[in-house]
Amino acid sequence: MLQRYDDVFAALHREHRERVFSFIHRRVSSREAAEELTNDVFRIAWQRNPDPAEVTPAWLLTVARNVIGNEYRRRERAEHLMQRVRDSVVIAARAGHGAQQQTVADSLLRLREKEREILLLAYWDDLTATEIGEMLGCSASAAKVRLHRARAAFAQMMPAALMAEEGA
Repeated sequence: MLQRYDDVFAALHREHRERVFSFIHRRVSSREAAEELTNDVFRIAWQRNPDPAEVTPAWLLTVARNVIGNEYRRRERAEHLMQRVRDSVVIAARAGHGAQQQTVADSLLRLREKEREILLLAYWDDLTATEIGEMLGCSASAAKVRLHRARAAFAQMMPAALMAEEGA
């Protein structure tokens, strides 16, 4: 039974992947993002449908549209958070703390978007791992792992940024 499910789902994927990918790619900024979102659509189809033979192209495209909407909202949140960081740098500069704040902001900007977003959610918005997981659509454990990795990446950025600042 499980092998039949896998075979039917694999056929569904082969038959509709390119159409779903094209639908998404026309609406997002990069091929990489379209690939990732296409994978999300088929992951959702795998998780939510006990019988992949019942999955229709219209259902897949509806899921794709919803996944794209989620991606736009995630990007909007990330941009909003980065604007808040930029604003705080300006405020700190006016208060005489600008160099250090600028170093932090520059380091954040050099991180990958996902790393930057999770750090800002944890430290700027003071969200728990559970809350972050809910926002990002993952478990609290996965959010903790992502946060740990983002902290490590940030720690690698900061010494280099501080060294450059001291050398100037």
